[in-house]
Amino acid sequence: MTNNEYINAYKKTQQSSSAVISSHEIVRTLMKELVNSMHKIVLDIQDYKKRKNNKFTTNDFSIEKFKYNNSRNLSKSLSIIYGLQTSLDFDKALEIANSLFQLYEYCRHEIIRGFSQKIEYGIVRAIDVVKQIMEGWEEIPSLEK
Repeated sequence: MTNNEYINAYKKTQQSSSAVISSHEIVRTLMKELVNSMHKIVLDIQDYKKRKNNKFTTNDFSIEKFKYNNSRNLSKSLSIIYGLQTSLDFDKALEIANSLFQLYEYCRHEIIRGFSQKIEYGIVRAIDVVKQIMEGWEEIPSLEK
């Protein structure tokens, strides 16, 4: 290999390594997406209740739209929670991992209950829990900085 080839190979390695996201950044992104999808469930429930109370605007299309949107957001939220739970490292920090697992489980339960019963207050409380966890993650310095 010539010097130019070494330099080009190094540049490619440097570029590809800068594209890799740290595990902390992945968790932060997942948490933001979780809050987003949970918030959408709350908005869909509120919209559904408004439409249900107004008999003139309720039709089969709006009910189907609610079911589709809310099911999609439910699946996304539960998938993210599952991903967060399975990524916990119980070997390194058992107490923290157990606490986070229980908080995620609480959120999962509130999402399912809120979705099935069309009540948003439990999901709103769960959003607050996720935001508090996010604040903790924001305090962890990013590896890219």
